[in-house]
Amino acid sequence: MYIPTLLLFVIAPAAMAAFLLWRAYQMGTGKRVELTRQWIVRPPEGIEGCARLFAWRDLLFAASLLLALGLLLCLPHYAAAWIPLMALGGFVHQGFTGYALARLRKKPPR
Repeated sequence: MYIPTLLLFVIAPAAMAAFLLWRAYQMGTGKRVELTRQWIVRPPEGIEGCARLFAWRDLLFAASLLLALGLLLCLPHYAAAWIPLMALGGFVHQGFTGYALARLRKKPPR
């Protein structure tokens, strides 16, 4: 009983946050801007120009995961409030992605 709960509420958010921090660093420093194409179906041309925006997106989502995880570990009796915080971070993540894709679609072709 405790192992699935530990995996779902502690290990998975911590691992996702670590991955997002790594990816934000890679895109933010310009080392691997091709990561902007990751998990986007039919990415538009020029999406690599949004690498810094995507780095901020990943950084904010990782911060929300770590914040929710820290609050969950410090104040576990308020778990009903901290778990939706993780979900809210997901909506912010998708909002950044939608904004970047909409901005690219509005640009005139060169």
